Amino acid sequence: MMPFDQYPEGGKELIGKCAGANCRHEYGLKLQRLTGQSACAYCGLNLVDTYEHWLLMSVDHVVPTKAGLAMGIDKTWLEDCCNTVLCCAGCNGFGNRFKLAAAVTLPVDVASFVELRNTTFATRKELILVAREKERDFYSDRPWEKRLVPEGSR
Repeated sequence: MMPFDQYPEGGKELIGKCAGANCRHEYGLKLQRLTGQSACAYCGLNLVDTYEHWLLMSVDHVVPTKAGLAMGIDKTWLEDCCNTVLCCAGCNGFGNRFKLAAAVTLPVDVASFVELRNTTFATRKELILVAREKERDFYSDRPWEKRLVPEGSR
């Protein structure tokens, strides 16, 4: 299931720009109220069950704005709430610097943009979940417990 299924019009239409200066107070809260979503679209972490999780709330542009503009995608589509998902700060960080495939066809209407968004979301989710597993493995090794030995003191 795609997170966009819960969006107005099933996420297949533009629903308005998510604007504001603060995610938790403005644009993220607007997206949450608009869609009813309360969990990270990538890992499923509930973002409203505790204050600590609330602090992790982030909004991700599925088709990255910078990459989309470089490709010539309409800025209105890129900045619309239908191109965003609620996510945790960790998953948003893992998904940063995502590049669209060179073979991506320039969308000519909202329907083809939605198709690109859905494909991009599926690809990004897969990559983010792999990155999370690698990070979990790193964390499991508890690197903060290993003392560094200054060079020359061995």
